[in-house]
Amino acid sequence: MDRERVHQRALTTTRNSARITSFTRRILATITAAVAAFAVAGCMQSRGIITNPGDQVVVPPAEFSTKTDRQTLDDALAHTDDLVQLLGGEWLDSHDRPFAVTNQINWSYGPCGAVGTNQYSISIRQVIPIADPLEKIEQVRQHWKSLGYRVRQIGPAETSETKFTEIVVDLPFGASLGFLASTQMMGISTQSECIKEQ
Repeated sequence: MDRERVHQRALTTTRNSARITSFTRRILATITAAVAAFAVAGCMQSRGIITNPGDQVVVPPAEFSTKTDRQTLDDALAHTDDLVQLLGGEWLDSHDRPFAVTNQINWSYGPCGAVGTNQYSISIRQVIPIADPLEKIEQVRQHWKSLGYRVRQIGPAETSETKFTEIVVDLPFGASLGFLASTQMMGISTQSECIKEQ
């Protein structure tokens, strides 16, 4: 009888250990998936790589645009399309829909650092291998400079295995243009001018 009890206890312990191991593996898989999702989402943030804690703070512009929200969207779409035409290829939004300058919906619209303010955010990407992402960065940098924009770079590519680099142009009224490139993808992000709600 004691031998049978010992055998039953051993089987129960083995089953419980297997359950705990399976549960632990599921937890680890969930955590790994969540971390990967946050890392991918972070790569497409419109404000770029965070180089210091202050970069996360959205500060409203000193002055607000007097344009209508439709005019600010049209301008943002035109800025985005300018790079799409320069770089070519098919660009997709976050829902894998092809970018079209005529698409007046599906873009993020929300506060730009203060209550009662709004701006559009347009983010599109091209997920293809890029042999020389720094060449693409330089192509966009020269294009923007030819338009009279002051270009700043976020994140040195030397520190990234995928040569991830982003360049940004700050425009009046809180608007901005961003372009990122790595060996795995390219992305364009445009923030429209910030307006006060009417």
